[in-house]
Amino acid sequence: MAWLSVGHLPFRADLVIFDKDGTLIDFEYAWGQQTIAGVERLVAAVDGSDILRWDLYRSLGYDPRFRRTAGTGPLATASTAQLYTIAATVLYQHGLGWNEAEAQVKNSFEAVMATTPLSEFVRPVADVKSLVNELRKAKVRIAIVTSDDRSITMEMMTLLGIEDKLDFLACGDDEIPLKPAPDAVLSACAQLGVDPARVVVVGDTVTDMVMAERAGVGCRAAVLTGAGSRDSLAAHADVVLGSIAEIHVT
Repeated sequence: MAWLSVGHLPFRADLVIFDKDGTLIDFEYAWGQQTIAGVERLVAAVDGSDILRWDLYRSLGYDPRFRRTAGTGPLATASTAQLYTIAATVLYQHGLGWNEAEAQVKNSFEAVMATTPLSEFVRPVADVKSLVNELRKAKVRIAIVTSDDRSITMEMMTLLGIEDKLDFLACGDDEIPLKPAPDAVLSACAQLGVDPARVVVVGDTVTDMVMAERAGVGCRAAVLTGAGSRDSLAAHADVVLGSIAEIHVT
């Protein structure tokens, strides 16, 4: 247990649970580029129109004109499998049979996501490794709860240099209810023997904050490095930070 300064808020913590995309890594830099590449390849594969293109972007919750993700949209909150289902649904609504729609998503959209080297997209929002080392030195446990798949998440953790420093990891393809359900937070607390009242949850979306609230954690810290806006996050957070760089051991 250690005293942290979470922005202006002092908090005595046993465990810090981080979201991944938008919290530890630059969300728009990573997922924006992959979404554009995936949608454009998918539209070309089915000889689609601009109407299909914009229906895909709108349904996924991404605006390529401004390179901006909707804070409460699927791209910011859903699992990878759910994103593929959304894309296939749009194709089905545009006249493809369901089996063909799923096959096209797998061969085009999913292929872009799976084959693009993550090293080209992973850009930390701050000095993630130093913060994790600082917390571990103070005997504060570290967890990651993300909607992304486990294989991609572990590769990203390696790129950040923290793959061997995590006490708990919950991912979108694990057998656990997704955010905003509190199950991942409560599972981390149960596995590590931590009272939720001594937990900080750090995330960039309202979904992260609602998960934290439902789990009864002691500190909900929102960051502005992802999809959420200050106004939307402030209503659900105890503190709003510019980034994780405002978290320190005191």
